[in-house]
Amino acid sequence: MFLISRTRRLAFSILSLGFLTITMDLSAGGKGAGQNDGRELSGPPQLSATYQAREPRLCKALNTPPNQAQAAVLVQCTMDQDRPTGLFLMQDVKVGMGQPRSYQPETDSDLKEIDINAPIYPLSGSLTVFWCSPITAQTPAGRGCIVSPTPAALGKCWKTTFGDWKCNLIGPAPNSRSGLPGPTAY
Repeated sequence: MFLISRTRRLAFSILSLGFLTITMDLSAGGKGAGQNDGRELSGPPQLSATYQAREPRLCKALNTPPNQAQAAVLVQCTMDQDRPTGLFLMQDVKVGMGQPRSYQPETDSDLKEIDINAPIYPLSGSLTVFWCSPITAQTPAGRGCIVSPTPAALGKCWKTTFGDWKCNLIGPAPNSRSGLPGPTAY
């Protein structure tokens, strides 16, 4: 009786360990934990003294179609910009990816440097857009940004003629607020 009980516990332990291993592999997408979650595309945020907010996110080139987490990062890398009219930053980016489709000239011709022979991945999601002014006497630190939550946005990921991937996400922002600080993290 003791031997049967001990054998059952051992079999249950082995079965549980095997299930846990399979579950961990599936949740990591067959890759090591932390790989391909988008963080590998850029370094840590750098602070802009001019705006008292983070600098636009810069990414290294991604030469394979992005996964969902990488697409969210690529939205920031593609759309964050320091323009003459101010600093534009994308925050809280959440995306869902659709099935790849072929190039459609009527809807895709405006995508910068698009490779018309590569698949396009439709995106839907949400983000918050920050438009920040330089810090001055009229615009004190911590009050220089207009913040526009965008709860329903659409976009795309596309391959460029240089072989790297870009993504965008845009939509209406019905409830903008001004006089807020800029983001310092991604």
